Amino acid sequence: MIAIDLALLAGGALLVVVIAGFVGGRVGPRAEARRRKQLGARNAAEEQRRLEERCAVCGEPIEPASDVWDRGQWWHRACYRETLQ
Repeated sequence: MIAIDLALLAGGALLVVVIAGFVGGRVGPRAEARRRKQLGARNAAEEQRRLEERCAVCGEPIEPASDVWDRGQWWHRACYRETLQ
């Protein structure tokens, strides 16, 4: 009797492992694909925002760390000084 119970228990455990592997194998790649798609969308939005940041005077790309934000627009420091004179 104990041998039959142990065989059923081992068979049930094996079945659970097989089902978990099947479900994990199907769900894991989908979740990874969704995560990559969301990451790509965030990267595309960030790149678009960066490309839209241009100097109001010359239209060249700016560097937010060193350029000026004034009157709702980006300005190179040199371009900003020119407009003030």
